[in-house]
Formats: sequence, C-alpha cells, structure tokens
Amino acid sequence: MNLKVASVFVMFLIVGGFSYNLHNSFAYSPARKVAVHQNAMRELETPAMKPKNVKDLYPTHYFDQELDHFDMQNQEKWRQRYWINNATWTLGGPIFVEIGGEGTFSSRAVTNWMITNYAKTYGALVVALEHRFYGESQPLPSLSTQNLRFLSSMQALADLANFITTLKAQMGVPDAQVVTFGGSYPGALSAWFRFKYPHITLGSVASSAPVFAAMDFYGYMDVVDKSLASTAGEKCDSRIQLATDSINQLLKNDTGRQKLKDMFQVCVPLDGEKDIQTFVANLMGNFQGVVQYNGEGNPITIKTVCDMMNKGSDSDALLNYAAVNKLLLKSQKQKCLDCSYASQLRILRNTTLAAGMSGMRQWTYQTCMEFGYFQTTDSPNQPFGDKVPLKYYTDMCTDIYGFDFLPRVNETNVRYGGKNPRGASNIDFVNGSIDPWHVLSITRDYSETVTATFVIGTAHCDDMSQPEKVPPQMREAQMLIEAKIGTWLF
Repeated sequence: MNLKVASVFVMFLIVGGFSYNLHNSFAYSPARKVAVHQNAMRELETPAMKPKNVKDLYPTHYFDQELDHFDMQNQEKWRQRYWINNATWTLGGPIFVEIGGEGTFSSRAVTNWMITNYAKTYGALVVALEHRFYGESQPLPSLSTQNLRFLSSMQALADLANFITTLKAQMGVPDAQVVTFGGSYPGALSAWFRFKYPHITLGSVASSAPVFAAMDFYGYMDVVDKSLASTAGEKCDSRIQLATDSINQLLKNDTGRQKLKDMFQVCVPLDGEKDIQTFVANLMGNFQGVVQYNGEGNPITIKTVCDMMNKGSDSDALLNYAAVNKLLLKSQKQKCLDCSYASQLRILRNTTLAAGMSGMRQWTYQTCMEFGYFQTTDSPNQPFGDKVPLKYYTDMCTDIYGFDFLPRVNETNVRYGGKNPRGASNIDFVNGSIDPWHVLSITRDYSETVTATFVIGTAHCDDMSQPEKVPPQMREAQMLIEAKIGTWLF
C-alpha cells in the first residue's frame, strides 16, 4: 500500500498500505512517503461517490476485539473500527470484506472503491475492517516496542476471522458466503486469509499483493528501471545514471556536498554516511513513487519526470535531476528535502498514538519483524547507484527498536507459502506490469483456482479504482475479476 522514511515501502501502504497512507514502503523520508500514498488513495474516489454526509450514511462501528488470539489466558479486549455499506445487499447475498492495512481506514473503503461495483453485481454487503495498531484502531495506549509485540500479520488474520464470524452471527446470516479484498499488504492478507481460514472465506482478490517476504528487495529498483525505459525510453534511464555519477563525484568533498545541498534544497548539511544514504534514497524515491502510482490520478507521471530528465544535453542531467526533486517537493508542499538520518530516527522512535496516525513506526516495525521488503540499490541493473545497501535498513531496525536480529522472512514464507501456496484455492492475484511490487507477487496461474490477472502498462492497486479512472486494459481485467468472483459464489 505509505510502506515511509528512508524505510521501506513506497507502497505498501496502500489500500489497506493500499492502506491508505503508503503502504507503502519506506524508501524515502516519512513525510514524503505518507503524502504520496495518501494522495494515491484519494484518487481511487470519484465525485459521484462522495456523499456530502458520508459519515452519517456510513457511520463508524466498533468491534470488541481480542488483544492476543494466541494466548488463551489473555482476555484483554480493545475496540476495532469497521464500516458497513448495505445499499446493494440482497437477501441471501454474500459479504465482501475490504481489509485494512498500514494506514488509517475510513468509510471510503465501503463507498469509493471497485469492491462496491462487484457488490452491486452480486447483491453483496460491503464491510471494511481497520487493521490493528493503525488509524484509530489502537489496542494499547502507546506504540512502545513492548506493545508492538501484538502487531503482526498473524494477529491481523485472527482479527479478521473473529470479526467475520461474530458479525455474521450478530446479523443472523451465519451461512453467508464471504469474499475478501485487499491491495498491497492487505492484498497479501487477503490471500493469506483464504489460505489459513478457508472455512470462513470462499475466495480472495489479492491486488498488488507481495506474498513473498524478501529481505533485500533489490528487484524493486530493477522494475523502476524497466518501467521508466518501457514507458519513456532508454534516454531517461541513461540521464538518471549520468546524474547519479555526478552526485557520487560531488559527495567526495565538502564543496561538492554543499553544492548538492543547494541544488536539491536539502534541509540541513549532510552529516556522515547515513545522511548521504538517506539523501540518495530520497532522490530515487522521487521516481519510485511516480512509477508505483503512475497514471492513478496524480498529474506527475513517468512521462512528466522523464520529459524533464530528457531536456537539453547529457551535461544537463544533474540539473534536470534537481528539477524533478523540486517538482516533487512542491507537489508535496515541502520547503526542503529532509535527509537527516537522526531526524528520521526521532520520527520513528515516537511512540505516541498521535504520531502513530501516519502508520510509519508501525509499518517499519512490521518490515523489521516479518517482511523485509527493503528497497535497496544492491542490483547493478538500475541507474540509481549503490549507496542504499541492505545494511542501511537493518541498521535502522536496530536504531529504532533495538533489535539485534534480522527480519524473520524465512518464517513468514514458511507460514504462508510465499509464491508456492500449495493447497490454496479461489485466489486471484491481480498485478500491473509497471508496479514494482509484482516481483513479490504471483503473476502466472498457479493452479486452476489460484489464478493471476497480470495487466500490462498498469500500476500499483490500479484495479481497485473505479472503471472510469483506469485504462481500457484494466477495465477489461476488472470484468474478468468480476467473473471469477462469480465462479466462486455459484
């Protein structure tokens, strides 16, 4: 889906990380990451879907949720937010559940996304559940590392199971069929829920779902490279490479670093290796965000930034790179580029619930514990250099939470199957070729009932947008997805 500081998810934080804030990986400064993801999620809406009194039409409900589903002696509960839209529900109809992720949820999840179109077709009730520790669904009074031990994908899936079965019983429809939906991290949750709780859900639509946990997600930048080249031509890539070479030369001395500070509107002087790594991560993050959400409503697209990079001659590459940065700063209403590693640590160490509304501390915790998803420059097949290695992220995990261990990605893949969900059924993995997250998803049919809808030329969670907001090939894919849902239900 908001995955965030020079951290991890240019994503993930989208619905549900598309959650809504993205998530959705932290590949650049926290404020920039969150701004990009929130803007992307707002673009899922259409004017006709924005009732003036939406809060009155679709009020917030609260569910008394278990704090720890795996400790039978722990009887603590907390209030988890959810929303319901019964406008299209018919007697005997199914329940469609939109899964929350690494950011704040709202009633828009049951009114503004493609799930509502599918619900009209099948007479479904639409329900959305906010993820524990995100938004206002806070189980505990702070986001201390000790409290975050209750934040995991396993607890989130158990939340869903408890919520769905209880809701069906309370509504008097214990036999209603359930289909889950989610995009980005929630897309993975949607697939995993079908895999782990097949007796509760009939099927899953898993949009842009990174079901394979990868410590070093160097493939992300490989796709950024390919997407830039395939959309705007090789010249754009080569200009970025030239700008990167110039930056590496200027970073070698104080005079050069001061020049870069001025050119790229850096807030404070670069102080040491970590600041330099953060600076480079932010600059490549400009292109990550544009590629990941290309064509999803934001006027800044791959064409926009590559047209800027391609101006003039090769000698203008660095100036053009700085111009792209200036454009992105302006679009996110930021006066300067925060490249202070210490500043990022202060933000991510803040354990207050108010600070936690962005989801950055929580999502970074999840990547440091379960997923990795660290978007490095460890691949030679991209033009952004080599100054953002895996150690940059693992050091961040240590510096924020005090961890002396690496993310347990192998356990995650063993638990959920990674790209080999043997025994699963009725899951459709939906991905766009431009979206870097498709590398960690399933892009070819795994079996007759675990299928892949791979759409060329589309971006992250694009299928969750309304048909009038997506390209023709995605509208065709949405029709296929709708038909697949029907094969599960009937």
